[in-house]
Amino acid sequence: MTDLEDAYLIHQEVAPKVQVIRFVKPDLRRQLDPIVEDSNILLREISAILEKMPQGGQIIFNFGLVERFPTSFFQLMMRARQQVLARDGRICLCCFRHEIVPSVELMGGSRLFAMANSEEAAVREAHAK
Repeated sequence: MTDLEDAYLIHQEVAPKVQVIRFVKPDLRRQLDPIVEDSNILLREISAILEKMPQGGQIIFNFGLVERFPTSFFQLMMRARQQVLARDGRICLCCFRHEIVPSVELMGGSRLFAMANSEEAAVREAHAK
């Protein structure tokens, strides 16, 4: 996306084989619907990034600006997880607001994903692996 007004995420390679995707809107529910279809805009954008991810790479999803985390967002992360694991990669979710953490935990977040309180901690952990 070229127009920042229409951007939903920012992608950055922060180190060799370590990439960060930062969501830049507080409420992405409209863009998450319908998550079950491959036509979903966030799914398409994330899938395009993950298709270029190197074998054994690591991806960090930063949720620092996200204020709403519906189950469809978790479903999106599960689809991303499948793509990352298919490349023998690692996935980390970071920077959730305190009020969102219980919902993520209820859906099994820490069992399925590495979790970090900050992007800096997630990048540091990625370097240690």
